[in-house]
Amino acid sequence: MYSYNHKFERAARARRAKAVFFTILFHILLIAGIAYGTGAELDKYTPEFVKTLLGMESDEATTAKVDVPKP
Repeated sequence: MYSYNHKFERAARARRAKAVFFTILFHILLIAGIAYGTGAELDKYTPEFVKTLLGMESDEATTAKVDVPKP
């Protein structure tokens, strides 16, 4: 009797994905703004896998490098 139009389903899925993306982006910016405003050290609270993803090196990694004499 009634035919279901799939374009409305695709449009709803696109709107939902866009809403999730902007929600995550907003919360990341909000948390970063609060952390920057309070002067908190992000290294202390950031997990190790996030540091490796962002390319942040810990102090132990920079001091653990050994100079090897070159011939």
